[in-house]
Amino acid sequence: MLRITTWRPTGPARNDVTQSMVIQTANEMCAALEKVPGAGKVRWYYGNGGIVTIGEPDNYGVADSILTSPAAQSAVARFLGLGFGIAEDQFLLEAARVMPFIEAQQAVEAGLTR
Repeated sequence: MLRITTWRPTGPARNDVTQSMVIQTANEMCAALEKVPGAGKVRWYYGNGGIVTIGEPDNYGVADSILTSPAAQSAVARFLGLGFGIAEDQFLLEAARVMPFIEAQQAVEAGLTR
């Protein structure tokens, strides 16, 4: 699974926020997120009108548990404090994880099961 989150500025840039602060805080945020068991690798990029983080959580439960980690909460709060907000949050699944659900739905639609 991939979790792709786009973070965009919520208003005009603050005068006291430098590019190096954004880079350092984004690096710290990704490092804190990676420490959550099952979170997998978390990277960030410039793109899509802001900063984009890409994580590889094991499942939706792990993705939600990231929000309960005090270290992750603190790191995300520092990033939000720079003037960013979450603009988009997407989850992408590999075809192998989705196919059993598609096949089951097709069987229901074909009248083979209930």
